[in-house]
Amino acid sequence: MVIDLQQLSFIPQGSEEPILDAIHLALPQGHWHCILGGNGSGKTTFAQLLAGWFPDQLIGKLIGDGQVLSQRLGKQSLVELSVDRQLVQQSPQLQLSGCSFTVAQEVAFGPENLGLSPEEIVRRVEQALDLTFSQHLRDRHPATLSGGEAQRVVLASALAMSPQLLLLDEAFSRLTPAATYRLLTQLKNYSEQTGCSVILLERHLLPALHFCDDFSLLEQGKITAQGDINSVFLPAQNTINMPDAWRVLGKLIENGIWQSEVPCKEQQLIQGIEACYAANQ
Repeated sequence: MVIDLQQLSFIPQGSEEPILDAIHLALPQGHWHCILGGNGSGKTTFAQLLAGWFPDQLIGKLIGDGQVLSQRLGKQSLVELSVDRQLVQQSPQLQLSGCSFTVAQEVAFGPENLGLSPEEIVRRVEQALDLTFSQHLRDRHPATLSGGEAQRVVLASALAMSPQLLLLDEAFSRLTPAATYRLLTQLKNYSEQTGCSVILLERHLLPALHFCDDFSLLEQGKITAQGDINSVFLPAQNTINMPDAWRVLGKLIENGIWQSEVPCKEQQLIQGIEACYAANQ
């Protein structure tokens, strides 16, 4: 298992109440999982915990049992753990190193600190720029990038580390839906080729619905629903953002009109709603 959490709780320093409470999660290699939750649900803290921020950057008390990549949480430094797990967060400018003058140098920063050969560094940089459609940005100074461009570069920097676990905490918030879909398609292919496991942490149903194998619904630090989309869709109606058409689907399910599984594609949804309308005329 890439992730194996058993009744894991985290109580931040200065608090008596857990911000994450009795979390259970098992993630096989190469699997795609989505943590759905609204603002304040605990998604970012959860992502930071999985990335290895505890106890150096995430200070508090950990209760329960938790392992990521067969390493018990809190037993190694963030620097050591960054070799095989990478976290990309919502604000890209805060994740740039500040030590480079071009995008290519920025993407190379991590592999260079691993002491890799120049040839391997070049290979990783080129692959990461290709995967994120960032080749045209390679000679730009990172400070001149737009929000969407910076998100691509931060993602490229994470991929250049060749992680076994990639954590994406609203990592596409500055990108258009079309650009996000293209990037996730690239990442899906990369994951299938390398075995990298991916966790999306999102407050939007789309596009996670199109790419993830299963889901967890996080509310006030607790997982209230878990499984495939059919297991979390109705409980998530009042918690996360989704297009109106998917909310209509929720009403159809609640009223017993929709008898099929929750579709993963918009065209399937449209056809299903049309069929429901025709059957009830």
